[in-house]
Amino acid sequence: MTDADIPEGMSPDAATSWPPRGLIDSFLSGSHEEFAWRPGEVVHIDGEEAQAAARKFRDVLGRYASGVTVVTTVQDGAPVGMTCQSFTSVSLDPPLVAFLPMKTSRAFAAIRLSRRFCVNFLAAGQAEWSNRFASRIEDKFDGVAWTPTSGGVPLLEGVVGWVDCAVHAVYEAGDHYLVIGRVEDLGEGDAAQPLLFHQGQYRTTD
Repeated sequence: MTDADIPEGMSPDAATSWPPRGLIDSFLSGSHEEFAWRPGEVVHIDGEEAQAAARKFRDVLGRYASGVTVVTTVQDGAPVGMTCQSFTSVSLDPPLVAFLPMKTSRAFAAIRLSRRFCVNFLAAGQAEWSNRFASRIEDKFDGVAWTPTSGGVPLLEGVVGWVDCAVHAVYEAGDHYLVIGRVEDLGEGDAAQPLLFHQGQYRTTD
């Protein structure tokens, strides 16, 4: 990023982790097309050897069962959300969590602007919501019940649990960002059984 690309009032140190100017401009243009992390997403890799290595990487890592979350925020008064498998707890003191959105994610661009997000832990039976928030449909919240957290971002109904966070730090990590959030509120949901993802399929603990 050149000096000319740094927004007025932003320090050069902060600017090093800011999204590319083109991504910011395309987001601010009001386009509704959205790219989000989703289970089984397709990443284009050139070369047979590289493709084979990537396939093995996915196959091996796919043997690790993960929970499925929907990360939400609000942009210009409208709810925004994305499906995300790559979520983890980081620290108890201070309470920190992390997730890894793709650099091309428009939902994350909204999170970065709002500086707030809620991670909703999906329950068994909410695979449809996972697919919905991983898609590029315009109104992802159509038919999805939610209430605002104390921070004003969407908390989905019927989840296993949730954490309401402020963005603490953002780091580049290959073709993703590593986003650290400081937990400001959290709670258990009404559901008991989580939605899991393992070897390319949704599963539960039953």
